[in-house]
Amino acid sequence: MSNLIRYNPGTDEHTIIALRSQRIVSMETKDAVLKTLNTISDIFPMYNIAQDDKVFARLAMEIVSTFPQLAIAEIPIAFRLFASATLDLDETVQFYGKANMQTIGKILNAYIIHRRRIIAAQDNEAEYQRLEAEMAERQKKEANDLIENFPQEIKDFDKPTWEDVPLFWYDLADKLGMLAWRPGEKKEIYEEAKELARKEPAPANDLISIRSHAKKLLNNGRREVVISKKLAVWRKVLKKK
Repeated sequence: MSNLIRYNPGTDEHTIIALRSQRIVSMETKDAVLKTLNTISDIFPMYNIAQDDKVFARLAMEIVSTFPQLAIAEIPIAFRLFASATLDLDETVQFYGKANMQTIGKILNAYIIHRRRIIAAQDNEAEYQRLEAEMAERQKKEANDLIENFPQEIKDFDKPTWEDVPLFWYDLADKLGMLAWRPGEKKEIYEEAKELARKEPAPANDLISIRSHAKKLLNNGRREVVISKKLAVWRKVLKKK
């Protein structure tokens, strides 16, 4: 099982992704310390973490210095995930009513690991969608190129028999309206294809090839369709007899 967390917009994961551009490293230090101080002063009392303002100020400076890769708005998320036992901590983390950088650091480090999985999952999904879009665009271009080049391909075709007709030409000709059937004509070509399929020789004279060919003749519907499509292009598009 993958250790990536499924990206789920509408929950904390959505906020975590959105905060990638708002990390402390991109802020002025003074502004980052002040906002961090305000944040921990708001949330720590909810976790029964007490200290005087001077200690909180030193903690705010230490968080800014040690965790510049965090966004300040991620600190409440980290503590909420800690409270819900979502973070993978190696040991039981307790504050015992007092704030200390060692315990705070363990929570924030565990959160960063948790966040890394979320971001990796989201990036993988974004990369998959990008590749899907590129593939779809490439397939569309290839299809358009086939249609655009088809008239010239027909003009340049100089092979001696219907067997040399590319099978996909039938779909192209049909898409471009080049197969106008007279009544009963399609059935005539199909019946001719059935007969040609029945008469096709074995690829070799050894016993295994002969038996394999005999088995194919018992159920050669697919081969009949292939031959009928090639014959249709040969007769109606290339105007061959």
